[in-house]
Amino acid sequence: MGAGQSKFPKRYHSFRRKKQSSNENITVQNSLKQEPVSSIPKFPSVNEHIDYLHQHHFLVKSIWSTNFSSPIEDTLNDGAKVLDVRCGAGTFLLELSNEYSLSEFTGIEKTKLFPSLIKPSNLNFIHANILEGLPFQQNHFDFVYLNIVEPRHTKDQWAFIMSELIRVAKPGGYIEGFDSFAGTIGPKFLKFIQRFAMLFSANGVGMGSRHHIKSILSTNSYFYSDQKEIYIGKNGGESGVLLEDHTTMFFVDIIGEAIAELNNITMDELKRDWKEVQKEFEEVKTSLEIFRMWVMKS
Repeated sequence: MGAGQSKFPKRYHSFRRKKQSSNENITVQNSLKQEPVSSIPKFPSVNEHIDYLHQHHFLVKSIWSTNFSSPIEDTLNDGAKVLDVRCGAGTFLLELSNEYSLSEFTGIEKTKLFPSLIKPSNLNFIHANILEGLPFQQNHFDFVYLNIVEPRHTKDQWAFIMSELIRVAKPGGYIEGFDSFAGTIGPKFLKFIQRFAMLFSANGVGMGSRHHIKSILSTNSYFYSDQKEIYIGKNGGESGVLLEDHTTMFFVDIIGEAIAELNNITMDELKRDWKEVQKEFEEVKTSLEIFRMWVMKS
C-alpha cells in the first residue's frame, strides 16, 4: 500500500459466510438517547444537505450497478414490505417505489428532508428518532436498509439500532448496510480524517463504533459482505471523479465549519488545505474501501 497508507485496517471480506450463533439477543445499555456535544455537526439537518444525500445514492448505485445486494428481487416483484432507516432525502425509496409498484416502502428520518406530498402512493415517510425505537411490530419487513452510517453514536447505541433492525425484519428477510473506510491515503488526506475523528472521539463515539456494526451482524450464520476499492479522482474513472466530488462536499460543505472551528482556522484556510488534498489524490492514488454487508434473519 505504501508509506501513505491509512492507519484504519482493512476488516471486510468479499462474500464471506460465517457459521456462528444468531444475534437475536443483543444487550442494550441505558441512556441510548444521549446525544454527543453540540460541537458535532448534525447531519443530515438542513436543506443544503439534500444535494449531498441525492449524490450519495447515485454514487453507491454507480459502484455496484444496483441499488441492493440482498437477493430480494423476486420478493420485491411479488410485493414486499421495505424499510429504509436513516432515509435522508428519500432518494433510494423514491427510485425503488416507482420500480416495484406491488411493494410497500417506508422511510424513517429524524430530520424532515424527505418529500411529504409528491411521492408514489406505495411510499410513506415517518419523522422519528431511531434511538427511541422503531415504531413497528417485530417480524414486519422483508427488507431493512441502512444506507447512512456515521460515527455519531456510541457502541451501545449502535447495538440498540442494529437490534431494532433485526427485530422488525421477518425471518428469512434481509438487513443490509453500506459504509466506507480509508484505503490507501496520503498524509494530507489523513490529516483531514484525523480532524474528522477528533469531532467525535471526546464524546465516546468514533470510527470504532462503525466497525462495531459489522461485529454485530457477522455473528449471524447468514452474513455476507462485498468490498470494492475505488480510487478517488481521475485515477478511479467515472466513479472516482464522482467520489472526489462527494468527498469534497462532505469535508468542506457538510463538516468544514466544524473542523475549522475545532482547529482554530478559517474556512478559507480549510479550503486551501483541501485543494492540496485534491492534488494528493492523484499523486498517491488515494482510495476508499467501499463495502456492503447483508444478513438474512434466521
